[in-house]
Amino acid sequence: MRRFRFTLERVLELRRYKEREWELKLAKITGICFTIERRISEIDTQIKNTIQSLFRSDMIGDYSYLVSNEFYMTRLRQERRDKEEELKKRIDERQAIQIEYLVHSRKRKVLEKLKEKREKEYYSLVNKEEFKITDDINNGIFFRKEKE
Repeated sequence: MRRFRFTLERVLELRRYKEREWELKLAKITGICFTIERRISEIDTQIKNTIQSLFRSDMIGDYSYLVSNEFYMTRLRQERRDKEEELKKRIDERQAIQIEYLVHSRKRKVLEKLKEKREKEYYSLVNKEEFKITDDINNGIFFRKEKE
């Protein structure tokens, strides 16, 4: 029995490659988003720790310490706002990449379904042909034995 050969195998390979390419782009941008989210979380923790340090008993009357902490928290808050803006842009970018990934994934899946369908038809036809050949051989043997 001959092996099934899909005539569009090269196209399928190209679609798999394109899908993988977009999948890697999606993974990269998702990693960037997670990194930004983690940095925002770190900034929140730093702000919380700085606020808590303001209430330590040995630093309550130190004016320079209060001013430096206020400048530090102002810088952290600004960095947090910047990171949130960057995160919004990256999330929009990730959504666009995800849409492209889904488009390429659908194209590959359609071609794979076609391949599966044609492969099933091919093997069904081959099995029918083999059955016919086997049946002809058996009938020939039966008629030869009857003539003897």
